[in-house]
Amino acid sequence: MVNFDLEKKSSIKNIIMIGVDEAGRGSWAGPLVATACWLDFKDYKSLHKEINDSKKLKTNKRKEIILSLNNSVKYCSSISSEREIDFYGLTYANTMAMKRSIYSLLEFLNDYIIDKNYAFKILIDGKYKPKFLDFDKLLKINKFNLNPNHIIPLVKGDSKSKTIALASIIAKETRDNIMRQYSLKYPNYHFDKHFGYGTAKHKEAIIKNGILGFHRKSFKPIYTTYS
Repeated sequence: MVNFDLEKKSSIKNIIMIGVDEAGRGSWAGPLVATACWLDFKDYKSLHKEINDSKKLKTNKRKEIILSLNNSVKYCSSISSEREIDFYGLTYANTMAMKRSIYSLLEFLNDYIIDKNYAFKILIDGKYKPKFLDFDKLLKINKFNLNPNHIIPLVKGDSKSKTIALASIIAKETRDNIMRQYSLKYPNYHFDKHFGYGTAKHKEAIIKNGILGFHRKSFKPIYTTYS
């Protein structure tokens, strides 16, 4: 189970953490969703006790956790559509979705948090520090003490940081809900079962029914085998 050790250490130093994660990176269809999440550490004891890496939780548990969220949690989600992924490439589309979610959350927190004596630390699930952040723009929209050293990649961050774990849960459920809506419109593709990933059932549906507009045409299994 993910603990609050990282959040506790930062809280002592008057640093507020934002956790960032994405869902849908490897899917053959539909958007990628990135979520930036902040929690008020003073109220962390009121949070659901089973917050964990979204991949380790079943659907019902993820929904239960999201429904339990209170005012101690603020988050913003952003998508990169399949068209954006096909046009710009997966890495760029992923970082742009993260950028939009971070900017939106920081703009909100500027007005929400009165005490500007805190600094932010942004933890991003992954191995590399993103190069997409325009720090001049960040400083204009963010009144807190934020600098490049406060943006930290964390390998398997959703298993180490409660904030990233919560972002991963919200991102996954947000994206899964989008794919469930696609499933209602295109029941023969069973998007509510595989959520666009390359399962045998998905392959079978594509072979039988063809490619839809929101399939990622730049992905090799799509453009080489089924187009």
